Amino acid sequence: MQKKLVGVDIGGTTVKFALINVDGSVEKKWHIKTDTSQHGERMPYQIVKSMTENTDMYGDEVIGIGVGVPGQISADGKSVVRAVNLGWHNVPLKVVIESEFNKPVVLVNDANAAALGEMWQGAAKGKSNLIFVILGTGVGGGIIVDGKVLNGVHSSGGEIGHIPVNTTEQRVCGCGNVNCLETFSSATGVIKTTKKLLDEAGVDRGHFDTKDVFRWLAQGDSIAEQAISLTVKYLGQAIAGIMNTVDAEGVVVGGGLSEAGDPLLEPLRKSIDKYIFPQIKNRYFVRKAALGNDAGILGDVYPLLKVIGAKSADSLSVSY
Repeated sequence: MQKKLVGVDIGGTTVKFALINVDGSVEKKWHIKTDTSQHGERMPYQIVKSMTENTDMYGDEVIGIGVGVPGQISADGKSVVRAVNLGWHNVPLKVVIESEFNKPVVLVNDANAAALGEMWQGAAKGKSNLIFVILGTGVGGGIIVDGKVLNGVHSSGGEIGHIPVNTTEQRVCGCGNVNCLETFSSATGVIKTTKKLLDEAGVDRGHFDTKDVFRWLAQGDSIAEQAISLTVKYLGQAIAGIMNTVDAEGVVVGGGLSEAGDPLLEPLRKSIDKYIFPQIKNRYFVRKAALGNDAGILGDVYPLLKVIGAKSADSLSVSY
């Protein structure tokens, strides 16, 4: 009888679940709609109900539950301090779930979970020092050093998207600061940069998205080339700064923007090389994330391996 873990990935639209064997293979998936009404107060109990309905038949085979949350986790690992998109503030999620199932529960920030998932089963499998960057509507990330997530005193470690950019342009970030990295190097940032360059050139191309920008890039369009050049310049500077600080084995890039593949990753490599410490240059990797939507849910359960003493984790030390 192979032991199993339950991964729960809470998003703004859906809550995804997976029944995962301790070797990392996914046995079953399902999902429910995210209910953010009344500040999401019913959601913990809806999660418990869905797990009960879908895992009850496995009984003692299920030995732990990992939950990924789009927000900050308290220092003691018991509560969600804040998850804006869910309407949560100081929600004792670990306590609620553990009291129902009497099994170990871990809470993990969603970006950190994706980083752990890519390290365990994805693009950085076999590595233990990693910078994971998520390029979506914003810029998220996770930093792993010696197999442990760099979480920080205030649960804000790995907030790569809020590294400041040195520029005369003024872009206000959702966090309230000005010129955070995500205002330039996210998908939103790429669109904003491209629109600015088009306006300066007196060109109107109507509505477009990042796929259009990369399509124009492939066609040799000078405005697209300038937009992507600026995007990877700032991203490369930020990543090189982290690399020079933690000396990771490599960089994994995920999120919707990463689907552009080499047209994004190749200039990004060159940008990082321009700013990286000479001792590290040519001795690290830059790879596209491999797990897609499964990264987070696998990373949700990864810390449980050490908690429960699974044989596949005998040599691992994990902090979340």
